[in-house]
Amino acid sequence: MKTSINRIDELVAKMKADNPQLIDLFLDQKLDDAALVQQLRTKIAEHLQQSYPKAWSYYTGEEQTEQDYYKLLSTSMAYLRFLDYLDHEGAVFKDGNLHGRQVVSRPISLLRKVLLGQDCPATIDFAEDMAHLVAQLSGAEDRVVPSRSQVLAWMDTHPSGLDEQVIAWRAKNKQRIISLLIKRIEEQQGQGKYYRFKEGMSEQEKRKQVLSWWKEDRFHLHFAIRSAEELQWYLDGGMDDETVAIMREAQQKGIPIFATPYFLSLIDTRPLAEQEHPGSDSPLRSYLFYSRDLIEEFGSIVAWEKEDIAKPGELNAAGWLLPSHNVHRRYPNVAIFIPDTMGRACGGLCSYCQRMYDFQAGRFNFELEKLRPKRSWAEQLALNMDYFRNDPYLWDILITGGDAFMSSVKSLQTILAAVLSMAKAKLEDNENRSDEEQYAPMRRVRLGTKIPVYLPQRVTDDLVQVLADFKREAAQVGIDQCVVQTHVSSAMEITPDTKKAISKLLAAGWTVTNQEVFTVAASRRGHSAKLRKVLNDIGVLPYYTFSVKGFKENRQLFATNARSTQEQVEESSIGQVAQRYHAQLRSFGSEAPDMVQNIDLVRKGDEIPFLSTDRNTLNLPGVGKSNTYRTIGITEDGRRILRFEFDHTRPHSKVIEQMGSVVIIESKSIAQYLRQLAEMGENPDDYASIWGYSAGSLEPRSPVFEGFTRS
Repeated sequence: MKTSINRIDELVAKMKADNPQLIDLFLDQKLDDAALVQQLRTKIAEHLQQSYPKAWSYYTGEEQTEQDYYKLLSTSMAYLRFLDYLDHEGAVFKDGNLHGRQVVSRPISLLRKVLLGQDCPATIDFAEDMAHLVAQLSGAEDRVVPSRSQVLAWMDTHPSGLDEQVIAWRAKNKQRIISLLIKRIEEQQGQGKYYRFKEGMSEQEKRKQVLSWWKEDRFHLHFAIRSAEELQWYLDGGMDDETVAIMREAQQKGIPIFATPYFLSLIDTRPLAEQEHPGSDSPLRSYLFYSRDLIEEFGSIVAWEKEDIAKPGELNAAGWLLPSHNVHRRYPNVAIFIPDTMGRACGGLCSYCQRMYDFQAGRFNFELEKLRPKRSWAEQLALNMDYFRNDPYLWDILITGGDAFMSSVKSLQTILAAVLSMAKAKLEDNENRSDEEQYAPMRRVRLGTKIPVYLPQRVTDDLVQVLADFKREAAQVGIDQCVVQTHVSSAMEITPDTKKAISKLLAAGWTVTNQEVFTVAASRRGHSAKLRKVLNDIGVLPYYTFSVKGFKENRQLFATNARSTQEQVEESSIGQVAQRYHAQLRSFGSEAPDMVQNIDLVRKGDEIPFLSTDRNTLNLPGVGKSNTYRTIGITEDGRRILRFEFDHTRPHSKVIEQMGSVVIIESKSIAQYLRQLAEMGENPDDYASIWGYSAGSLEPRSPVFEGFTRS
């Protein structure tokens, strides 16, 4: 046994007290392990059929809709998981966290050894998870869903970047950083082409000049921090010794460091004792600081999204032929377009970025000058637009990167003009086709960006004018859905500058939706609920809440799927919109300039704090987005093994339909996740029901997006 004997004794005693009849079977040494499994399966199956027929139908697959999932009680959910454990006892799985090493799920035999006091490789985390399962089976432990008032209380513990207190301390922090920028400009005097002080300028004049430059996106990109030493300097020595060491090692290994002065001004560098809300900037720090796991894995990170790896002339993992490296695709209706412009870059670097895989080979390494459009780009752009034009299924293009808003205004204008020409040509082509031969006309254009968080200064009047012009012309060629998809993961990221940028986008007629990344810091009780509310306040519709994808390299940031499901059921649910408002929601997309008012009308009318229009989900290798899963096994160190089914509510390629399901072994145990929360100052007791969430169902799309698309 690899852990505290005393704790094991406590858990064994608890299991015997919670479920004596079940434990007696495990202790019956007349049964070998195989006989024990068989007897348990017979007894559990009989009990499930007799006492929980809905759960039995869910187990057999007869009734597995989202509505059927919500009919499952916590006890029946435990029986469902126990049966799945029995069915997969001894099953072997490849563990992506261990570079494909095979692991065996054997919860029954391991639990038996724990109960008998025999030596075995099971850890305390395994025993903790199994002890909760034993208690759930007997009803000794039941799920208690928090009240609406409790969720609202949790929300109140999380501040927003629009709060007066937060604005005040960030204003002081900005002045501190401006003082550092003045020193840096003085040291480089004569070297810079754009940012130099005139001879004889006073300190006050220099400060006024930098304040003026602060409004320019180019200024922040020019002075972006690219080293561990710079980062420590701009954070006022706020990184502890271990973090400094990790960041230095990351830099030596070739992991980029990139953060703008603006984003660093959002980090609270004051001592915790002086902070009004200690740890409120933890989600922002999660982007900024790397983990020991990432350092150790860098160089051997494998691509999470297999369909993004494609060779010319060969089908990708999702079954599609692609024209170039610029197009990524997993669904029939939509494809991602990544231009060969500065749009391959970002305004900052998130530590969980999937491009860490590419950084290993030195690709897209924040060398902005190298990402400027080449002369061949015009031909490449035309080639990619021909792909969309000549595909019978594609009607949705997601322009991202990198970041769509990192392309220059001129480059983005060129790309959007090409999209308009392609959409028009596709319509004209259809005039020569019969009804049966019609190709899907283009209907939706999306721009993926984190600029409103990292560099809102880049949302200029010129950029907004290009978007407004496109929106007007797009309607003439059948494109009626223009969407900006942001990536905000904390209400603390929403500043007055962010609010201003979002207002400009809405005024241009573009709907703004959000995709939150559900890191450990962002998964704290009430955090996502507060984010939804503040997003709604500025006119943004939550679209997805994504679990962190990746293997061991992102283990530090990964919040277990049980927590994602718990958040969906217990917190997001207080923002469900009554059906009588669904018709009203469907009109939101065509009324972007009135988004704030429209959202408020529904919130006030339905008496809800926010619209929970997002879906908690995970981006899976190959099969796409899903949260329809069952826990079918557990490793000896307590990491759950989940089997995901693809989203049956949307079209997929035949390759995905034949694939059927994907098995993911989580990178940490629930016990380890709860320890992380405790280190952040959270009370693990607030998350007590997490142990009972072992299956999930992808929520249906909100009516507000029914007019947009299925993606």
